[in-house]
Amino acid sequence: MAKALSLLKAYHTSSIPSNGGFIVTAYFEGGTNYSVYEVTAYQNVKDIYQVPEGMIFKTDGNRTHMLIEPPSYAQKHIEPVNREQGKSIPYRFNEMNLIKLRNQVNVMIPKEPIMLYSSFTILKNRGDSFSFVFHLTEDVYLAMKKFISDSLYNDCSFGKTDAMTCAKTVLETIKKFSIWKA
Repeated sequence: MAKALSLLKAYHTSSIPSNGGFIVTAYFEGGTNYSVYEVTAYQNVKDIYQVPEGMIFKTDGNRTHMLIEPPSYAQKHIEPVNREQGKSIPYRFNEMNLIKLRNQVNVMIPKEPIMLYSSFTILKNRGDSFSFVFHLTEDVYLAMKKFISDSLYNDCSFGKTDAMTCAKTVLETIKKFSIWKA
C-alpha cells in the first residue's frame, strides 16, 4: 500500500518524487476545532526549495481543500474565500459540498479542484499542523482516503462514519484533478 512520508523529511532526504505525487496538508487552529486540509497534486517538478513561509514547488498542480468549522465559529456567515488568513479557502459556499455532522460541525469540500500554474507553496507547519507526500502508486487513492479518514477521526474527533464520508467526498474531488490528463 502507498505510504505517507513527512514532506519535510522527504525534502531533506531528496525523496520527493519529481515525476509527480500528492501532498496532504492539514492546518489546525489551536484551541478550536477549526481546521483546513489541502490536497495538492503535481507532476514534472522543475525545482523545489524552502523559503521562510514554507516550501515552493516550481511546477503546475491541482489543489482542493476541506474546511472544518465548529458549531461555535462566530463568522460562519462569511464566505470561506473572504475569511481571515489561515481560515480561508478560495471557494464560495455554492461551490462546495456542505456536510453537517451529527455534532453540528460543518465540513465544506469543493466540488471542483483549482489549477495552480507555474508554482505553488506548501506553507510551513505550525503547531500540530502536518504535510505528507504520497508517491504515485496504483493504490494511492485508497491510501489517501484512509489517511484522511484516520486524520479526521484522530485529529478532529470525527466519528468513524463521518470521517469515512468526508474522506470519500474529498476523494471524489481529488479524482477530478486534471494535472494527470495533460
